[in-house]
Amino acid sequence: MPIYKHQQVNSIAKLWVWHITEDEQGLTNNLSLTTHCIDRLKSMSSCTHRKGFLAVRLLLIAAGLSLDELRYTSEGKPYLLHGPHISFSHTNDFAALAIGQAPIGVDVERHRAKVVRVAKKFVNPADEAPQQTIAELTDLWCAKESMYKAISIPGIRFSKDISVNLTISKKGVAIYKDETYDLFRYAWQGHSCAVTIKNQL
Repeated sequence: MPIYKHQQVNSIAKLWVWHITEDEQGLTNNLSLTTHCIDRLKSMSSCTHRKGFLAVRLLLIAAGLSLDELRYTSEGKPYLLHGPHISFSHTNDFAALAIGQAPIGVDVERHRAKVVRVAKKFVNPADEAPQQTIAELTDLWCAKESMYKAISIPGIRFSKDISVNLTISKKGVAIYKDETYDLFRYAWQGHSCAVTIKNQL
């Protein structure tokens, strides 16, 4: 079971990361999917998406959560019928699961040159964050995406409605209107990851 990372983010949140090294069959060998999960899996044409989907389910089980409890809102946000707040993300090589006792979001992204071309779509003049390299821009994108998942409000504009401060090492702040979220950042093997969770103060 290639759990790459499992750690306490803060007092009310945890991060689980799976290194996707298996093929689809390898991922399903020890996985009993619900009818709902099977239907969603069949609708996916991309092998990468299917493997990410399966890896996330393995993380849920590893974290002691039941797939029977898993549901999605009409906007596609995952949640548990009875349980903590959750958020998912995956790339070709890694899947991430964030679990928290407050609204939470997670994003993991591979460092790619494309992020430079689309930077104007997510960089806010109010952002306090380094933006010189692909890795730095990917950190910023992850911060915005994880915040978007945490607040879960359709139509939010990354470049205008969300601002972040990433000048503090490993921990930052994300702001939407008068709402403040704690922001935690990680990096490994050419990837960036961010977990954003509602500030409890």
